[in-house]
Amino acid sequence: MTYFKIGDYVKCKQFGPLEHDFTGEVEKVYDNSVLVAIREFEPADQSGVNELNNRAVLRKSETEIIKAVPRTEEDEELAAEEEKAAAAKAAKANKSSRKKKSEKSDDK
Repeated sequence: MTYFKIGDYVKCKQFGPLEHDFTGEVEKVYDNSVLVAIREFEPADQSGVNELNNRAVLRKSETEIIKAVPRTEEDEELAAEEEKAAAAKAAKANKSSRKKKSEKSDDK
């Protein structure tokens, strides 16, 4: 998972009222998503951008950093911790799904 920071410039996939991909600036970072201020978009999407008030909340997995703001050592440590936590969470989810599958097969 990519480590996002406020001020990063990102490319986003189209969604909802928007028919084309767009770019914007990260305004807030959540656990699994980011709030993006829409900066550049296709003219055909003007009404959709207005409807969204020039902002969109997007999954981190559906955004790509184009230009990152400078990172400090502390930022890099946080990114490493975030990746480690995400990996542990994924491993735990995988383990519990295997357990559920084996319980279902035991019931048959």
